[in-house]
Order: sequence, then structure tokens, then C-alpha cells
Amino acid sequence: MAANVVVGVVQNIMWTWFSIEKYRRSRSFWATWPGLAVAWIIVAMSLELFDFPPLWGTFDAHSLWHLGTVAPTILWYNFLLKDAKDDMGKQRLKA
Repeated sequence: MAANVVVGVVQNIMWTWFSIEKYRRSRSFWATWPGLAVAWIIVAMSLELFDFPPLWGTFDAHSLWHLGTVAPTILWYNFLLKDAKDDMGKQRLKA
């Protein structure tokens, strides 16, 4: 599990750096979305790391982790669409 946490932290650092650099170049708010998704996932990941007994006999840390990953997935998908549209509009991708 320690290796998974290390890889996750490195990936989160890299996506945060990408988000900052993309925002500096484009000045578009959507460029911050990967950084926001990373922050959200870090908070949600704490549910996996700091397990607790089920609330009301139903909602345990793992189920709340899964619930916490829904919004960042939508945010990430919308970022991919915006980023692809931005790339397609640039000269370097035109034939």
C-alpha cells in the first residue's frame, strides 16, 4: 500500500504542476481543473487511508471514497474536452 501512496503522490504533484503551467500559459480557468480534481482526490483518498466503522451501519470509508470520486471524474472529463478543443485550435495541430 505504501508504494501505491507514493505513486499517487508523485502523480498528484505532476498533475498539479501541469495545471499551474497550463494556467500560466492560457490564463483560462478551465486549466485549473486538474489541480482542483487532484485536491479533491487527495481529500477523498484520506477516506481510504483513515478507515472508520460504518455510519448508521451502511456508509463506511470505502463507500464514501467511491462517492467522492464521482465529481472529479466529471470535472476531469470536461477538462479533457476543453484541452482537446484548445489543442485543435492551435497552429501546431493543423495540417
